[in-house]
Amino acid sequence: MEASGALEVVTLGEALIVMDPVERGPLRHVPGFRKRVGGAELNVAVALARLGHRAGWAGSVGDDEFGREVLGFLRAEGVDVSGAVLDPGAPTGLYFKEWRAGGLRAHYYRAGSAASRMAPGRLDEGFLLSGRVLHLTGITPALSGGCEELVRRLAGEAGRRGVLLSFDANIRWRLFGERDPRKAIEPLLPLADLLFLSDEEAELLLGGSDPRSVERARGRLGAGVVVVHSASGSFAAGGEGVVRREGYRVEAVDTVGAGDAFVGGFLAGFLRGWETGACLELANACGACAVAVPGDAASMPAEEEALALLRGRRERER
Repeated sequence: MEASGALEVVTLGEALIVMDPVERGPLRHVPGFRKRVGGAELNVAVALARLGHRAGWAGSVGDDEFGREVLGFLRAEGVDVSGAVLDPGAPTGLYFKEWRAGGLRAHYYRAGSAASRMAPGRLDEGFLLSGRVLHLTGITPALSGGCEELVRRLAGEAGRRGVLLSFDANIRWRLFGERDPRKAIEPLLPLADLLFLSDEEAELLLGGSDPRSVERARGRLGAGVVVVHSASGSFAAGGEGVVRREGYRVEAVDTVGAGDAFVGGFLAGFLRGWETGACLELANACGACAVAVPGDAASMPAEEEALALLRGRRERER
């Protein structure tokens, strides 16, 4: 079932089939895998849908069983996929997790994937720009030259058509290879109405991750609101000045998708017209809920789960 009513947020990106091992250790010794659906932008769409918002996802998946699984999963979550493309000439990307003593290792099989063939003219631009907000990340321009061109075009068109641009840097060094990710990402920063960065990304792209440095960079770029998040908490620099909120201490089971849940939570608060502090509180709660359970898109929290965590903190602070 497609989402009903006008879309609030549309996301664009690569969807992946995630193979999560049933045991820890080298993949050659793992007896089996749990198959899930993931992808940063897809995760954000699912997070928003579970928080009660009308979200759409656009991207290209293979005209194969995995591609159909992705679209079926999103439809079941209430995400509008009418802008998605089934590509008969390329496969859906795969992502294997490997849990070792040093933590999570990621093994991607996405070279030549359907998503890497995205480019201007291959997706429905009307659908992509049909929401109140367009959400993009720095992952997509790393996939191919065509993907980079598509992201730049959409970022520019969003501003011209009055669509708010949400951008999560989400730098993946391995995807960029020998290329400098700043060359692809920095031109997008001044176009963002909402800019999401980890503290490491703020250091790289803004020259500092402390509130004063971020506020100066925001003024220089002309960006709307810059949100910096880490495990300990988050802050936002915008029209209300710098607003900080503490994170949650939870036992992390799987950190994959936590940043996407955070972004989904912040966007949900933003769409509701909440003040920045309340947006950060919901974002932190969503991120904390996501790390407490395994999975990628499946770990995005329901609204009641995130609000229960928020209520618990507020009651303890009384």
